[in-house]
Amino acid sequence: MTFADRVLAAVPLASIYVWLCIVYSIEAWKRVTPWLFTDELEMTQLARSIADTGHPARRGEPYSFRSLYVVLTAPVWLIQDVASAYSGVKYLDVFVMTSVVFPTYFLARMIVGRRWALFAAAGAGAVPALAYSSWLVEETLAYPYATWCLLLIAKAFVTRRSKWIAAATLVSLAAPLVRGELIVIPIAAVFAGLADLWSSEWARRRRSLWLWGDYIGFVAIALGAVVVVSGIASHNYSEWYSVTTYWKHRIVVLGNWAAGALTIGLGVMPVVLGLAGMVPARGEERSRELRMFRCVAFGGLVGFGLYTAMKAAYLSTVFATRIEERNLIYIAPLLFVATALVLERRRVNLTALTVAAVYGFYLIVGTPFRMDVQLYSDALGLAILQQANRFFEWTPQGAQWLLLGILFAGVALLLAAMRLGERRRLATGITAALAVGLLAWNVTAQISAAAGTISLSRDLQGTLRHPFTWVDDVTKGKPTLYLAQGQSSDQDPEWLLEFWNRSIKTVSSLDATVGGPGPAGAPNITGTGQLYWTLDPSDPGRLYDYAVEDWPCVDFAGTFAKQHGYRGGAAALRVWRLIRLTKPNRLKAACIGIYPDGWSGVNDSSYFRYSGTTPGWLRIRLSRQGFPSSPVHVQLARIAVVHRTPVLGRVTRQLRSTIRPQVPKTIWLRVPASGFAVRVVIDDKFVPNQVDPHSGDPRTLGALVDYRFFTKLPRNAKPRTRP
Repeated sequence: MTFADRVLAAVPLASIYVWLCIVYSIEAWKRVTPWLFTDELEMTQLARSIADTGHPARRGEPYSFRSLYVVLTAPVWLIQDVASAYSGVKYLDVFVMTSVVFPTYFLARMIVGRRWALFAAAGAGAVPALAYSSWLVEETLAYPYATWCLLLIAKAFVTRRSKWIAAATLVSLAAPLVRGELIVIPIAAVFAGLADLWSSEWARRRRSLWLWGDYIGFVAIALGAVVVVSGIASHNYSEWYSVTTYWKHRIVVLGNWAAGALTIGLGVMPVVLGLAGMVPARGEERSRELRMFRCVAFGGLVGFGLYTAMKAAYLSTVFATRIEERNLIYIAPLLFVATALVLERRRVNLTALTVAAVYGFYLIVGTPFRMDVQLYSDALGLAILQQANRFFEWTPQGAQWLLLGILFAGVALLLAAMRLGERRRLATGITAALAVGLLAWNVTAQISAAAGTISLSRDLQGTLRHPFTWVDDVTKGKPTLYLAQGQSSDQDPEWLLEFWNRSIKTVSSLDATVGGPGPAGAPNITGTGQLYWTLDPSDPGRLYDYAVEDWPCVDFAGTFAKQHGYRGGAAALRVWRLIRLTKPNRLKAACIGIYPDGWSGVNDSSYFRYSGTTPGWLRIRLSRQGFPSSPVHVQLARIAVVHRTPVLGRVTRQLRSTIRPQVPKTIWLRVPASGFAVRVVIDDKFVPNQVDPHSGDPRTLGALVDYRFFTKLPRNAKPRTRP
């Protein structure tokens, strides 16, 4: 074959790759900001740290590489402009993840012709999970890498040549470095080896001599081996022990939920035909390549299936009950290759097809569709149903009937093509139509998932609001501290701010309501408001040139540089202020115990004023909106320091009042020039969804509270001795 012939032969596969890249690049361009926190922010932190220092870190603290994905993207973050670097990473992700079409094609060419190999490649490159290609997550590299591993393992089993064995061994051992889950790859290779041994001619001859007792003994030995392996795993891994001891049923249920989401996203039939294609059909032409593919596919299906089920079961005990299709997407190329085999040969084991169809039926009726959300980040296979609900008002019942119709129609079309016998053109037309339909479903499902993520990103840009890089625009990269309070209900604004502004080096809060990824510990604070990060205020440890303060509850000493509005809790418009700090860094005032929407919580709220030169006035505004009345206690106290944290000291004055529904109250409190603290205690707290069944707010609330300090009493103020 000449060079020109090779180039022409490569055109169809290359064109599939190019067209998919074009589509996914447009999707990436439309995705204006990350939103899957904390995954995307952590990957960004590690990659930026490698780009800046050569070592991975999160918020300045050393951390493991976690994934070679951050090494892949680190060079792009050498671009200092965040918008340009973010675009570069997205497009790199698109090119990398879409490259799954190449190993899938070569894997399929081991057992099917060129056209059906192109079908398998297009299917693997068009699955809904390709919507991850515009996300900053490990899957963008792990998905094609896992397929390359499976291809090399299959080649090693087929050829048994040292170079293929060495290549397969190398990539398999390196797989966990790409993503931790890919520890499944070497395990899958072991399963494939066992399947190779079981299906070998030697084993078949040996089994031909077995009696029923031999089979029973073999099963007993196999179950014993499973028990021993599980026991060893339980001894070394508490996660394995807790799940296999107490939550065995969740392994089955949640594993099938993940398989169900994958089945829906792929269009049902690739799972049914793919599983049926694992079993030899009567009269089929067998080859070593086909047997080895089935062995490798068996290893992949068992390995990734077991991992997904175990992880989902474990997460349900420590985090949330989730549909973890995200961990099962790696078997999609295997299913498409097996589907291509069945459609090309129009031959299948009818018993296996029946069992696979029944399993497909079970997955359809037993999987939650989660059509109540716009997009389920861990199960993009459900996106096509979610978008159908969003735009066409489909119901779960209607969606279920559609999926069952696809199942029955797909099986019927395959059986019809098998029975046509000599009418090859018609049979070929039926299988080709079925293949086109499956690709169309996958493309639609992928676009649905991308539409969901694009919509969420555009909604979230309204939270941060333009310009996204407003901090970097002023600080020019100088070290900046972000300090907030009351963000436990919604950290999205902080995550967005941190992603888009690289000068923010440390993130913290006064009340431990800001979390990871990375350290978020609060600074120590003296009685005069000085911040220090060591045990000695005279050696503060870290000094910052700027700080973003969560105004008005955080008030730094320094020079005002800029302010920026953003959407906080309950879509309320709030303000950040950028302050050029004095050194050592110091707070003028702070308040704690207030949610982003202004409500005080179960522990009430406090205000600290650390220093001043003249006495002043503290305005305290209180409101309960339409909720019942409550007595209020206002305590004025000195500042004490306990465990390097300012607290209320000796109370010097107390006031009592009452908040009534729909009647806001303003209290003016005369305060000294020296540091002081004020605490507002609401006696009768309430839970909104217990007072009003239509409310979805489960918090325990006190009142809407706002503190403001004035050096002079405003003209319209009406202070009272006893409010």
